[in-house]
Amino acid sequence: MKKALLIITTGIAAGAALIVSFKQSPTRAAAVHGKAEQFSFNITFDSTVPNTLSQYADSAALCSFAWNEFFALNWKSSYKKNTHVYRGYADPQWTYNDQSAYPMNDPVVWETYAHRVELRPNHGNTLPFDKVPRYDYQKYIPRKDNSVDTTLFNNLDENNEIGSCDLYAKVNLYNTQYQVLYQAKVNRDEYDYKRKNYPDEASLIAAVNKTASNIKKDSAYYNPKDYPGGKYTGGNCNCPPGIFCLPCGNAKDPDTRFGKYTGALEVKSAWREMTNDAEANTHFTRKVIVYEKDPKTGKTVSVNKTYGLIGIHIIHKLANYPAFTFATFEHVDVENDSMGYIELPRKGNPTPQRYDRFHPISVVADASTKYVQDQLKKKNPKSIWLNYRLVGVQGMPTNDSTSFSFYLANYVIESDRTLGNFRGSGFKHPHDGRHNVFINGKHYSMGGCQGCHGAAQGIGADFSFLMDATSNQPDKVPDIDRTDDKLKAYIASFEKLEKAEKKK
Repeated sequence: MKKALLIITTGIAAGAALIVSFKQSPTRAAAVHGKAEQFSFNITFDSTVPNTLSQYADSAALCSFAWNEFFALNWKSSYKKNTHVYRGYADPQWTYNDQSAYPMNDPVVWETYAHRVELRPNHGNTLPFDKVPRYDYQKYIPRKDNSVDTTLFNNLDENNEIGSCDLYAKVNLYNTQYQVLYQAKVNRDEYDYKRKNYPDEASLIAAVNKTASNIKKDSAYYNPKDYPGGKYTGGNCNCPPGIFCLPCGNAKDPDTRFGKYTGALEVKSAWREMTNDAEANTHFTRKVIVYEKDPKTGKTVSVNKTYGLIGIHIIHKLANYPAFTFATFEHVDVENDSMGYIELPRKGNPTPQRYDRFHPISVVADASTKYVQDQLKKKNPKSIWLNYRLVGVQGMPTNDSTSFSFYLANYVIESDRTLGNFRGSGFKHPHDGRHNVFINGKHYSMGGCQGCHGAAQGIGADFSFLMDATSNQPDKVPDIDRTDDKLKAYIASFEKLEKAEKKK
């Protein structure tokens, strides 16, 4: 793996150093803030999902890791429907030198991961990972017509930002016509861990609740003193049965002789319908499943439409980062797309509220995007990924609010103040500055994505809101049919757990 060097300077560069100007180009969405510095990136365009990262990684190394994840996950998948080719693997015959914008007729790797409703179906136990997608809600949702394909990989069943707000694009022209929709997926390591150890809801909930109880008591997933002479020695990469901790990248896979885990990996993506063909040509677009109300019957029906990708989160558990790494990317035009949100629950007939990015994209993250654009243009000037940028990446938790990417938030995934400025002990108190993450027995008051997902760690779900034991899970219906307040449902479940612990 060849190391790529990028030098950014305000003075004169010597030798063959590459001088990068941060003058805003027509396709760039946001200004760059901060002082110019020197960064060394190790960014490749490889199909292997990285499973390890030095615990001493600096901001440039974190950005490199994030981009290497991004390109591995957006590699053309080897999956073919109705064949025995597996989900989650890259096509070895494809490279980023391919002169198409992206694999338009085949899914990319992350698209073939398991949807949250596959992970926790409403009917029966979890199916094998490689099955054709099946989205089991509590009751059958009819198709709008017989042409609707309900086995597509992109099932956009989330209508809001975890119950915090609804988000819309082009509100200056279309008000609420172009709503942003979301979906969440997990990779094979995470899926098979859950399926093998906790295939049914009862066993999963019991493990999550027990882990939450241990965390309250000992600030640990489990006490190694309870397992004398065994292979469980502490930490949250290798937990005993009945304790919930997802597999870590670069840790040994017990189902193989020499294999190592990729590590539990989740992908959250944000999509919207395109307004015209010119706009669609600058986005990664897919035929997707969405849910609408039939105007004649008032009932929910499944529909196929074409939507464009505008934001994507990658969270990844590694042996050196058991509190996960959090990387987030977005389309370069989102800040120019007249986005507006409506806080939930709605009151009356509100209009979308326009907003600014709460925390600027760092110079190093922006420099990594510039480097990627320069290198990718050499491989394929038609690549759709030239239109996407790194927002930031979080590694080790910290209490230092001035640290790199501390308040990490995606412009179209954490848009309102509750999520965009998160640094709290939970959703009821998103900005109280109390601890929300712990690692090696030490507690941190972390901001942004990692701090928010720390709330899931505290309730025993190991940073995953897809695995919690709250009243939200499993998702009984698409968001369009929810009759409860999603955010309040989380809060109520957290409070219930806290009260139960206080009684002990």
